[in-house]
Amino acid sequence: MLPRRLLLGAAILSVLVGALGVLIYIRQRVDRCAYVPLLADELLPNANLSAPGDVPGLPAGWSRAAGGVQLRGPAVDGEGFDLDGDGRALQLIGIANFAQTPPIAVSPGQRYCFSGFALTDSPLGSTTRARLTFRWADAAGQSITDQTTTWQPVQLWTPATRDWSPLQASFVAPPAAASLTVRVEPASDDRIYLDAMHVRAGGADFVADLPDAYAPPDLPQVLPWPGGRRAAVAFTFDWETAMGGLVHSRSVGDPNFDQDYLERGLRMREGITTTLAIFQQYDVRATYFATGYNFLLGNPERRMFLNNPTFDWATKANGWTSERWATTPWFADDPYGTVASDPAWYFGDLVPQLLAAGHEIQSHTFSHFFGGYVDAATWQADLETWDAVAAERGVPPARAIAFPWSSSSGISDSDWDTMERAGIVAVTRLSDQAQYNLFPVDESGLVAESRCRWLPGREGRILACPDFYLKPERADLAMRQIERAIAQGGMIDIWAHTEEVTSPAQIAAWTQVVRRAADDPAVWVAPFSQIADWQRGVEQVQIDQLTDGSYEVRNLSALDLVGLSIELPLGASRAQMNGDDLAIRDGRVMIDLGAGQTVELRMLN
Repeated sequence: MLPRRLLLGAAILSVLVGALGVLIYIRQRVDRCAYVPLLADELLPNANLSAPGDVPGLPAGWSRAAGGVQLRGPAVDGEGFDLDGDGRALQLIGIANFAQTPPIAVSPGQRYCFSGFALTDSPLGSTTRARLTFRWADAAGQSITDQTTTWQPVQLWTPATRDWSPLQASFVAPPAAASLTVRVEPASDDRIYLDAMHVRAGGADFVADLPDAYAPPDLPQVLPWPGGRRAAVAFTFDWETAMGGLVHSRSVGDPNFDQDYLERGLRMREGITTTLAIFQQYDVRATYFATGYNFLLGNPERRMFLNNPTFDWATKANGWTSERWATTPWFADDPYGTVASDPAWYFGDLVPQLLAAGHEIQSHTFSHFFGGYVDAATWQADLETWDAVAAERGVPPARAIAFPWSSSSGISDSDWDTMERAGIVAVTRLSDQAQYNLFPVDESGLVAESRCRWLPGREGRILACPDFYLKPERADLAMRQIERAIAQGGMIDIWAHTEEVTSPAQIAAWTQVVRRAADDPAVWVAPFSQIADWQRGVEQVQIDQLTDGSYEVRNLSALDLVGLSIELPLGASRAQMNGDDLAIRDGRVMIDLGAGQTVELRMLN
């Protein structure tokens, strides 16, 4: 028989091992943001989305940037999806949108986590991505900082694959934090459903990205534009033959939809002559966003492009003037003539004039389709076809797109993948519908934030840039928009259709605005893709302190940055680069920093 002391010790050991196992289990659940009574209770108000809010369709306490966030599900409207069995989920639509939780009380230094699930039923058959942003505020409700995760995958629902994707994040509350809201932000316009969302203490197992490191104010600062300029302006045109948006006229988004498309095509052609004359006066280089038939000298051989698709979405319900193009092949009206016989249909003879004058040609798509209605395969075919016909006229592959009819609304994550793989690095003519609008205008009609920004989900890879539609009655407003870009250190793309710059009023307006920008030493006027390239390059300049007053400046981009402006720390009276003196003007120096080059910048007092 075992001694009683040994039995007692074994019993105590068993209890301790069991208790340790329970503690480990509890710790693991806390680290996974799972429910643990008393230790990891639910902190998210209205987590089950059951309490109705003041905004129809929005749960109490929850908020959004625009329409497109609302309750869906079997118990709500009989539509959508539900994960946790209560018949409700939150729908989120729009790349410029977000779904935001109610405020959550927090304590500084405590780790908090969000755990939820997402699913997309993209009509274009695309998976997508979303990210979480923790927004910390103090007791007065003032923002302290935001912390954001990487982009997390969201599963596409299919009858065979019905799994939801987890969305998870965990951050430590900063000093003075009293409340937290969590935003779910999408990387595309694919519809997302959100369900089983929780906020709890814990979550150490979740990998989270911290915000960009704060640059100390005593480091030299890279300024945004070359030569010490304070803003950039691109003058651009949507340029299309009759085969572009003219014959495929859409009443929504086309101010001239009711005019004869052949006459419009001839005005598009005439607009090359008038705009070239304006730009020549002021030594300005512009960007012409062209459709595919712009590169043709004709089509007597009856070439077929993209297998001459029929787009069943081109209906009156979607803004077309008739149902014709929903059942008619897109290129059916090609007269199969030449520039001489059908000058409204083919502009290949004009391309050499633009190139000789130093202007650039970028993509308005080959087909002039509605970007948000087509799938990734159609996008790929269109991009490849545009590049192929452009090459026939000596034009390099497209690196920028101006969306026809501002049709970025509805573009899927797979569509964006396709554009990125094709070499697209910047886009403009984006949707102005609220949930898709990355550049809202203020009450005066000016773009509120007149600067390019990274496309959500494409940070460091694709820039989205704001535009301003110039018409005679908006000339004064255009000049105010330039002033705003200067004040913000930003840029603006000022545009119209070439057909419009043929009337005396339009020519006068364009001359006035071009002169305003070209004569201002604070403004850099350049082609659209050159401005985008510069911004991408500047983003990749890194400055590190070596010793007191000595800094390493590295250009990690593939672009030569000629005239890079750097603002020096206060008190610097002399500056040297690699031992050579630099001229200081208004506390700034300008250097030429080649692609991949590293230099030493030294401050001397």
